[in-house]
Amino acid sequence: MSTDALFMRTQLNNEWHARPTAQMASPFRCSHQVFQRQGPSSHARENFARLCQSHGQASPVDGSRHHQTTLGSALVKWEGHTDADSVTCLVPGNAAPLFSEPAFGLAPKPLRSLFGEKLFCGIKVEVLKQTVGDMDMAVIRGSLGADNLYGGPVADGKASLWSSFLLDAEGFSRIVIVDHELPPGAIGRLLQRVIEADSYRMQAMSALPLARETMANLSALEAELEPLMESLAADRDTVDHDAMLNRLSMMAAQTEHLAAATSYRFGAAKAYSSIVEQRLEELREELVLTQPRYSVFLLRSLQPAMRTCLAAERRIDQLAQRVSRATSLLNSMVGVRQTQQTNRMIESMSRNAEMQVRLQEAVEGFSIFVISYYSLGLINYMLTAAKALGSPLDPKITTGIMTPLVLVSVWVFVHWVRRRITQKSD
Repeated sequence: MSTDALFMRTQLNNEWHARPTAQMASPFRCSHQVFQRQGPSSHARENFARLCQSHGQASPVDGSRHHQTTLGSALVKWEGHTDADSVTCLVPGNAAPLFSEPAFGLAPKPLRSLFGEKLFCGIKVEVLKQTVGDMDMAVIRGSLGADNLYGGPVADGKASLWSSFLLDAEGFSRIVIVDHELPPGAIGRLLQRVIEADSYRMQAMSALPLARETMANLSALEAELEPLMESLAADRDTVDHDAMLNRLSMMAAQTEHLAAATSYRFGAAKAYSSIVEQRLEELREELVLTQPRYSVFLLRSLQPAMRTCLAAERRIDQLAQRVSRATSLLNSMVGVRQTQQTNRMIESMSRNAEMQVRLQEAVEGFSIFVISYYSLGLINYMLTAAKALGSPLDPKITTGIMTPLVLVSVWVFVHWVRRRITQKSD
Protein backbone atom coordinates (compact mmCIF):
# COMPACT_ATOMS: atom_id res chain seq x y z
CA MET A 1 0.00 0.00 0.00
CA SER A 2 1.36 3.44 -0.96
CA THR A 3 2.16 6.07 1.65
CA ASP A 4 -0.53 8.46 0.33
CA ALA A 5 -3.21 5.75 0.44
CA LEU A 6 -2.24 4.80 4.00
CA PHE A 7 -2.30 8.45 5.06
CA MET A 8 -5.78 8.96 3.55
CA ARG A 9 -7.09 5.76 5.17
CA THR A 10 -5.71 6.90 8.52
CA GLN A 11 -7.36 10.30 8.18
CA LEU A 12 -10.72 8.78 7.29
CA ASN A 13 -10.52 6.29 10.16
CA ASN A 14 -9.64 9.09 12.59
CA GLU A 15 -12.95 10.80 11.79
CA TRP A 16 -14.62 8.23 14.06
CA HIS A 17 -12.42 9.50 16.91
CA ALA A 18 -12.57 13.20 15.99
CA ARG A 19 -15.07 14.15 18.70
CA PRO A 20 -14.17 12.48 21.98
CA THR A 21 -16.58 12.83 24.88
CA ALA A 22 -15.43 14.72 27.94
CA GLN A 23 -16.05 12.42 30.91
CA MET A 24 -16.38 13.30 34.59
CA ALA A 25 -18.16 11.62 37.46
CA SER A 26 -21.31 13.30 38.79
CA PRO A 27 -21.77 15.80 40.29
CA PHE A 28 -19.96 18.45 38.24
CA ARG A 29 -20.58 21.70 36.43
CA CYS A 30 -19.93 22.52 32.77
CA SER A 31 -19.50 25.62 30.62
CA HIS A 32 -19.69 25.44 26.84
CA GLN A 33 -18.82 28.38 24.58
CA VAL A 34 -18.90 28.65 20.78
CA PHE A 35 -16.90 31.48 19.18
CA GLN A 36 -17.13 32.67 15.60
CA ARG A 37 -13.73 32.20 14.04
CA GLN A 38 -11.79 35.39 13.34
CA GLY A 39 -9.03 33.91 11.18
CA PRO A 40 -7.68 30.60 9.88
CA SER A 41 -8.40 27.51 11.97
CA SER A 42 -4.69 27.06 12.57
CA HIS A 43 -4.58 30.32 14.60
CA ALA A 44 -7.03 28.98 17.20
CA ARG A 45 -5.11 25.73 17.48
CA GLU A 46 -1.78 27.54 17.84
CA ASN A 47 -3.18 29.88 20.51
CA PHE A 48 -4.60 26.96 22.46
CA ALA A 49 -1.31 25.05 22.08
CA ARG A 50 0.64 27.96 23.60
CA LEU A 51 -1.78 28.08 26.54
CA CYS A 52 -1.36 24.36 27.12
CA GLN A 53 2.44 24.65 26.99
CA SER A 54 2.42 27.56 29.45
CA HIS A 55 0.64 25.26 31.96
CA GLY A 56 2.94 22.32 31.29
CA GLN A 57 0.31 20.29 29.43
CA ALA A 58 0.51 18.48 26.11
CA SER A 59 -0.57 20.66 23.19
CA PRO A 60 -2.68 19.67 20.16
CA VAL A 61 -0.75 18.19 17.26
CA ASP A 62 -0.57 19.93 13.89
CA GLY A 63 -3.69 19.41 11.82
CA SER A 64 -5.84 18.24 14.75
CA ARG A 65 -9.36 19.59 15.26
CA HIS A 66 -9.78 18.78 18.94
CA HIS A 67 -7.77 18.50 22.13
CA GLN A 68 -8.61 17.68 25.73
CA THR A 69 -6.44 18.59 28.70
CA THR A 70 -6.52 19.83 32.30
CA LEU A 71 -5.92 23.54 32.83
CA GLY A 72 -6.13 24.85 36.36
CA SER A 73 -9.06 23.18 38.12
CA ALA A 74 -10.95 22.50 34.90
CA LEU A 75 -10.99 19.74 32.33
CA VAL A 76 -10.88 21.73 29.09
CA LYS A 77 -11.86 20.45 25.65
CA TRP A 78 -11.20 22.53 22.51
CA GLU A 79 -12.82 21.65 19.21
CA GLY A 80 -12.41 23.31 15.82
CA HIS A 81 -15.48 23.36 13.56
CA THR A 82 -15.92 24.54 9.99
CA ASP A 83 -16.38 28.22 10.85
CA ALA A 84 -16.24 28.31 14.64
CA ASP A 85 -14.32 27.10 17.70
CA SER A 86 -15.88 25.64 20.82
CA VAL A 87 -14.46 25.34 24.33
CA THR A 88 -15.97 23.08 26.99
CA CYS A 89 -14.90 23.29 30.64
CA LEU A 90 -15.81 20.70 33.30
CA VAL A 91 -15.18 21.19 37.02
CA PRO A 92 -16.04 18.64 39.76
CA GLY A 93 -18.83 19.55 42.18
CA ASN A 94 -21.71 21.97 41.93
CA ALA A 95 -21.71 25.67 42.64
CA ALA A 96 -23.52 26.83 45.77
CA PRO A 97 -26.00 28.15 44.86
CA LEU A 98 -26.26 26.57 41.42
CA PHE A 99 -24.68 28.56 38.54
CA SER A 100 -23.11 31.07 40.94
CA GLU A 101 -19.59 30.03 39.89
CA PRO A 102 -19.44 28.70 36.31
CA ALA A 103 -16.84 26.21 35.23
CA PHE A 104 -14.99 28.60 32.91
CA GLY A 105 -14.37 30.83 35.96
CA LEU A 106 -12.10 28.10 37.39
CA ALA A 107 -10.13 27.75 34.17
CA PRO A 108 -7.10 29.97 33.39
CA LYS A 109 -8.14 33.55 32.67
CA PRO A 110 -6.38 33.72 29.24
CA LEU A 111 -8.76 30.99 28.05
CA ARG A 112 -11.67 33.46 28.18
CA SER A 113 -10.14 35.76 25.54
CA LEU A 114 -8.19 33.16 23.59
CA PHE A 115 -10.73 32.80 20.74
CA GLY A 116 -11.91 36.39 20.47
CA GLU A 117 -14.94 38.21 21.77
CA LYS A 118 -17.59 37.04 19.29
CA LEU A 119 -19.40 34.59 21.54
CA PHE A 120 -22.05 32.95 19.40
CA CYS A 121 -23.44 30.51 21.92
CA GLY A 122 -22.94 30.05 25.66
CA ILE A 123 -24.28 27.24 27.86
CA LYS A 124 -23.93 26.61 31.59
CA VAL A 125 -24.79 23.14 32.88
CA GLU A 126 -25.06 21.89 36.44
CA VAL A 127 -24.99 18.07 36.67
CA LEU A 128 -26.49 16.89 39.96
CA LYS A 129 -26.33 13.42 41.50
CA GLN A 130 -29.74 12.75 43.07
CA THR A 131 -32.45 10.16 43.08
CA VAL A 132 -35.87 10.93 41.66
CA GLY A 133 -37.31 11.39 45.14
CA ASP A 134 -34.53 13.76 46.24
CA MET A 135 -35.03 16.29 43.42
CA ASP A 136 -35.99 19.71 44.76
CA MET A 137 -37.86 21.36 41.87
CA ALA A 138 -38.07 24.66 43.77
CA VAL A 139 -34.28 24.88 43.84
CA ILE A 140 -34.08 23.93 40.17
CA ARG A 141 -36.67 26.55 39.21
CA GLY A 142 -34.85 29.19 41.24
CA SER A 143 -31.51 28.38 39.62
CA LEU A 144 -33.03 28.53 36.13
CA GLY A 145 -34.84 31.80 36.87
CA ALA A 146 -38.32 30.75 35.75
CA ASP A 147 -41.41 28.98 37.01
CA ASN A 148 -42.15 27.36 33.66
CA LEU A 149 -39.54 24.75 32.85
CA TYR A 150 -39.10 22.41 29.93
CA GLY A 151 -37.80 18.90 30.44
CA GLY A 152 -38.42 15.72 32.36
CA PRO A 153 -37.08 12.17 32.45
CA VAL A 154 -34.50 11.23 29.79
CA ALA A 155 -32.27 8.22 29.11
CA ASP A 156 -35.14 5.83 29.85
CA GLY A 157 -35.80 7.54 33.19
CA LYS A 158 -32.23 7.20 34.49
CA ALA A 159 -31.71 10.98 34.36
CA SER A 160 -33.71 14.19 34.22
CA LEU A 161 -33.17 17.30 32.12
CA TRP A 162 -34.47 20.81 32.82
CA SER A 163 -34.11 24.24 31.22
CA SER A 164 -36.02 27.51 30.96
CA PHE A 165 -34.24 28.49 27.71
CA LEU A 166 -33.77 31.99 29.12
CA LEU A 167 -30.43 33.81 28.95
CA ASP A 168 -28.78 34.98 32.14
CA ALA A 169 -26.99 38.29 32.63
CA GLU A 170 -23.87 36.95 30.85
CA GLY A 171 -25.85 35.78 27.82
CA PHE A 172 -25.66 32.08 28.71
CA SER A 173 -28.52 29.59 28.70
CA ARG A 174 -28.78 27.39 31.80
CA ILE A 175 -29.45 23.65 31.91
CA VAL A 176 -29.80 21.31 34.89
CA ILE A 177 -29.13 17.60 34.42
CA VAL A 178 -29.92 15.24 37.31
CA ASP A 179 -28.08 11.90 37.22
CA HIS A 180 -30.30 9.31 38.92
CA GLU A 181 -28.64 6.03 38.06
CA LEU A 182 -26.70 6.41 34.82
CA PRO A 183 -23.89 3.90 34.26
CA PRO A 184 -20.26 5.18 34.19
CA GLY A 185 -19.53 7.13 31.01
CA ALA A 186 -23.20 7.62 30.10
CA ILE A 187 -23.42 11.04 31.75
CA GLY A 188 -20.67 12.36 29.46
CA ARG A 189 -22.52 11.18 26.35
CA LEU A 190 -25.78 12.66 27.65
CA LEU A 191 -24.07 15.97 28.36
CA GLN A 192 -22.57 16.08 24.87
CA ARG A 193 -25.96 15.42 23.24
CA VAL A 194 -27.56 18.21 25.27
CA ILE A 195 -24.75 20.66 24.48
CA GLU A 196 -24.80 19.83 20.78
CA ALA A 197 -28.58 20.11 20.57
CA ASP A 198 -28.53 23.55 22.20
CA SER A 199 -25.53 24.95 20.30
CA TYR A 200 -26.49 23.55 16.89
CA ARG A 201 -30.03 24.87 17.19
CA MET A 202 -28.54 28.37 17.57
CA GLN A 203 -26.34 27.85 14.52
CA ALA A 204 -29.33 26.57 12.55
CA MET A 205 -31.46 29.53 13.66
CA SER A 206 -28.75 31.97 12.51
CA ALA A 207 -30.04 31.44 8.96
CA LEU A 208 -33.50 32.80 9.83
CA PRO A 209 -32.63 36.55 9.55
CA LEU A 210 -31.00 35.84 6.20
CA ALA A 211 -34.11 33.95 5.07
CA ARG A 212 -36.36 36.87 6.03
CA GLU A 213 -34.12 39.36 4.23
CA THR A 214 -34.06 37.09 1.19
CA MET A 215 -37.86 36.86 1.24
CA ALA A 216 -38.10 40.67 1.17
CA ASN A 217 -35.67 40.89 -1.76
CA LEU A 218 -37.56 38.17 -3.62
CA SER A 219 -40.86 39.97 -3.10
CA ALA A 220 -39.39 43.14 -4.63
CA LEU A 221 -38.06 41.23 -7.64
CA GLU A 222 -41.34 39.37 -8.12
CA ALA A 223 -43.28 42.64 -7.97
CA GLU A 224 -41.00 44.01 -10.68
CA LEU A 225 -41.37 40.89 -12.82
CA GLU A 226 -45.18 40.98 -12.92
CA PRO A 227 -45.58 44.11 -15.14
CA LEU A 228 -42.91 42.76 -17.47
CA MET A 229 -44.86 39.52 -17.87
CA GLU A 230 -48.07 41.51 -18.45
CA SER A 231 -46.35 43.49 -21.20
CA LEU A 232 -45.16 40.26 -22.80
CA ALA A 233 -48.66 38.79 -22.61
CA ALA A 234 -50.20 41.92 -24.17
CA ASP A 235 -47.55 41.92 -26.94
CA ARG A 236 -47.98 45.63 -27.58
CA ASP A 237 -46.05 47.20 -30.42
CA THR A 238 -44.95 50.02 -28.13
CA VAL A 239 -42.94 47.65 -25.87
CA ASP A 240 -39.21 48.37 -25.86
CA HIS A 241 -37.89 44.84 -26.22
CA ASP A 242 -34.24 45.85 -25.81
CA ALA A 243 -34.92 47.63 -22.52
CA MET A 244 -37.05 44.72 -21.31
CA LEU A 245 -34.32 42.23 -22.19
CA ASN A 246 -31.75 44.30 -20.30
CA ARG A 247 -34.01 44.41 -17.23
CA LEU A 248 -34.64 40.67 -17.34
CA SER A 249 -30.89 40.09 -17.59
CA MET A 250 -30.35 42.27 -14.51
CA MET A 251 -33.05 40.36 -12.63
CA ALA A 252 -31.44 37.05 -13.59
CA ALA A 253 -28.09 38.32 -12.27
CA GLN A 254 -29.69 39.50 -9.00
CA THR A 255 -31.43 36.14 -8.56
CA GLU A 256 -28.18 34.25 -9.12
CA HIS A 257 -26.48 36.54 -6.61
CA LEU A 258 -29.16 35.72 -4.03
CA ALA A 259 -28.71 32.02 -4.69
CA ALA A 260 -24.94 32.26 -4.31
CA ALA A 261 -25.17 34.37 -1.15
CA THR A 262 -27.65 32.09 0.62
CA SER A 263 -26.96 28.54 -0.56
CA TYR A 264 -24.15 27.92 1.95
CA ARG A 265 -26.05 29.27 4.96
CA PHE A 266 -29.27 27.47 4.08
CA GLY A 267 -27.40 24.22 3.45
CA ALA A 268 -25.57 24.53 6.77
CA ALA A 269 -28.84 25.32 8.57
CA LYS A 270 -30.43 22.14 7.22
CA ALA A 271 -27.42 20.11 8.33
CA TYR A 272 -27.46 21.66 11.83
CA SER A 273 -31.20 21.11 12.11
CA SER A 274 -30.79 17.43 11.24
CA ILE A 275 -28.13 17.08 13.94
CA VAL A 276 -30.41 18.75 16.52
CA GLU A 277 -33.30 16.41 15.69
CA GLN A 278 -30.97 13.41 15.89
CA ARG A 279 -29.55 14.48 19.27
CA LEU A 280 -33.02 15.10 20.68
CA GLU A 281 -34.09 11.65 19.56
CA GLU A 282 -31.02 10.16 21.26
CA LEU A 283 -32.09 11.75 24.57
CA ARG A 284 -34.93 9.21 24.77
CA GLU A 285 -37.32 11.54 26.57
CA GLU A 286 -40.32 10.15 28.40
CA LEU A 287 -43.75 11.65 27.84
CA VAL A 288 -44.99 13.50 30.93
CA LEU A 289 -48.45 14.97 30.49
CA THR A 290 -47.98 17.60 33.20
CA GLN A 291 -44.66 18.88 31.90
CA PRO A 292 -43.66 20.17 28.38
CA ARG A 293 -40.70 18.21 27.11
CA TYR A 294 -37.26 19.65 26.39
CA SER A 295 -37.44 18.72 22.69
CA VAL A 296 -40.87 20.32 22.29
CA PHE A 297 -39.52 23.80 22.98
CA LEU A 298 -36.47 23.36 20.74
CA LEU A 299 -38.46 22.08 17.78
CA ARG A 300 -41.34 24.54 18.26
CA SER A 301 -39.24 27.39 16.85
CA LEU A 302 -36.57 25.44 14.98
CA GLN A 303 -38.86 23.61 12.56
CA PRO A 304 -40.80 26.72 11.41
CA ALA A 305 -37.49 28.54 10.97
CA MET A 306 -36.13 25.71 8.82
CA ARG A 307 -39.33 25.71 6.77
CA THR A 308 -38.85 29.45 6.22
CA CYS A 309 -35.31 28.82 4.96
CA LEU A 310 -36.57 26.05 2.70
CA ALA A 311 -39.34 28.31 1.37
CA ALA A 312 -36.81 31.07 0.63
CA GLU A 313 -34.59 28.57 -1.17
CA ARG A 314 -37.52 27.32 -3.25
CA ARG A 315 -38.64 30.85 -4.11
CA ILE A 316 -35.15 31.64 -5.39
CA ASP A 317 -35.31 28.61 -7.70
CA GLN A 318 -38.84 29.45 -8.82
CA LEU A 319 -37.96 33.08 -9.52
CA ALA A 320 -34.88 32.01 -11.48
CA GLN A 321 -37.05 29.70 -13.59
CA ARG A 322 -39.67 32.42 -14.17
CA VAL A 323 -37.04 34.93 -15.24
CA SER A 324 -35.47 32.32 -17.51
CA ARG A 325 -38.84 31.52 -19.11
CA ALA A 326 -39.61 35.23 -19.56
CA THR A 327 -36.23 35.77 -21.21
CA SER A 328 -36.77 32.80 -23.53
CA LEU A 329 -40.26 34.05 -24.42
CA LEU A 330 -38.98 37.54 -25.11
CA ASN A 331 -36.16 36.18 -27.28
CA SER A 332 -38.70 34.08 -29.17
CA MET A 333 -40.96 37.08 -29.75
CA VAL A 334 -38.03 39.21 -30.89
CA GLY A 335 -36.92 36.37 -33.18
CA VAL A 336 -40.41 36.07 -34.71
CA ARG A 337 -40.56 39.81 -35.32
CA GLN A 338 -37.11 39.83 -36.86
CA THR A 339 -38.15 36.94 -39.11
CA GLN A 340 -41.27 38.84 -40.16
CA GLN A 341 -39.20 41.94 -40.92
CA THR A 342 -36.74 39.86 -42.91
CA ASN A 343 -39.57 38.29 -44.91
CA ARG A 344 -41.01 41.71 -45.65
CA MET A 345 -37.60 42.94 -46.76
CA ILE A 346 -37.17 39.91 -49.02
CA GLU A 347 -40.63 40.46 -50.53
CA SER A 348 -39.81 44.12 -51.11
CA MET A 349 -36.49 43.21 -52.72
CA SER A 350 -38.28 40.63 -54.90
CA ARG A 351 -40.76 43.26 -56.08
CA ASN A 352 -37.93 45.69 -56.79
CA ALA A 353 -36.06 43.05 -58.74
CA GLU A 354 -39.19 42.25 -60.78
CA MET A 355 -39.66 45.93 -61.56
CA GLN A 356 -36.01 46.20 -62.56
CA VAL A 357 -36.42 43.24 -64.92
CA ARG A 358 -39.47 44.81 -66.52
CA LEU A 359 -37.70 48.14 -66.79
CA GLN A 360 -34.70 46.40 -68.27
CA GLU A 361 -36.92 44.67 -70.85
CA ALA A 362 -38.51 48.02 -71.75
CA VAL A 363 -35.08 49.60 -72.05
CA GLU A 364 -33.97 46.72 -74.25
CA GLY A 365 -36.98 47.33 -76.56
CA PHE A 366 -36.13 51.02 -76.85
CA SER A 367 -32.45 50.24 -77.35
CA ILE A 368 -33.29 47.98 -80.34
CA PHE A 369 -35.06 50.86 -82.07
CA VAL A 370 -32.31 53.32 -81.18
CA ILE A 371 -29.53 51.05 -82.44
CA SER A 372 -31.53 50.25 -85.58
CA TYR A 373 -32.18 53.96 -86.14
CA TYR A 374 -28.50 54.88 -85.95
CA SER A 375 -27.52 51.85 -88.03
CA LEU A 376 -29.97 52.81 -90.80
CA GLY A 377 -28.62 56.37 -90.64
CA LEU A 378 -25.10 55.10 -91.23
CA ILE A 379 -26.32 52.92 -94.12
CA ASN A 380 -28.13 55.90 -95.64
CA TYR A 381 -24.92 57.97 -95.46
CA MET A 382 -23.02 55.17 -97.17
CA LEU A 383 -25.63 54.77 -99.96
CA THR A 384 -25.78 58.55 -100.50
CA ALA A 385 -21.99 58.62 -100.89
CA ALA A 386 -22.16 55.67 -103.28
CA LYS A 387 -24.90 57.41 -105.34
CA ALA A 388 -22.67 60.45 -105.70
CA LEU A 389 -19.92 58.18 -107.02
CA GLY A 390 -22.27 56.79 -109.68
CA SER A 391 -23.99 53.89 -107.94
CA PRO A 392 -27.31 53.00 -109.53
CA LEU A 393 -28.98 52.29 -106.12
CA ASP A 394 -31.39 54.83 -104.72
CA PRO A 395 -30.40 55.58 -101.07
CA LYS A 396 -33.96 56.08 -99.76
CA ILE A 397 -35.41 53.02 -101.45
CA THR A 398 -32.50 50.84 -100.41
CA THR A 399 -32.63 52.14 -96.81
CA GLY A 400 -36.35 51.45 -96.60
CA ILE A 401 -35.85 47.91 -97.92
CA MET A 402 -33.06 47.21 -95.36
CA THR A 403 -35.00 48.56 -92.35
CA PRO A 404 -36.70 45.22 -91.44
CA LEU A 405 -33.44 43.35 -91.86
CA VAL A 406 -31.60 45.76 -89.56
CA LEU A 407 -34.33 45.57 -86.90
CA VAL A 408 -34.26 41.76 -86.93
CA SER A 409 -30.44 41.69 -86.82
CA VAL A 410 -30.26 44.13 -83.88
CA TRP A 411 -32.96 42.18 -81.97
CA VAL A 412 -31.06 38.91 -82.45
CA PHE A 413 -27.78 40.51 -81.39
CA VAL A 414 -29.25 42.07 -78.22
CA HIS A 415 -30.83 38.79 -77.11
CA TRP A 416 -27.59 36.91 -77.80
CA VAL A 417 -25.66 39.34 -75.60
CA ARG A 418 -28.23 38.97 -72.78
CA ARG A 419 -27.97 35.17 -72.91
CA ARG A 420 -24.20 35.34 -72.66
CA ILE A 421 -24.39 37.62 -69.63
CA THR A 422 -26.98 35.34 -67.96
CA GLN A 423 -24.84 32.24 -68.56
CA LYS A 424 -21.77 33.88 -67.05
CA SER A 425 -23.68 35.02 -63.95
CA ASP A 426 -25.00 31.46 -63.39
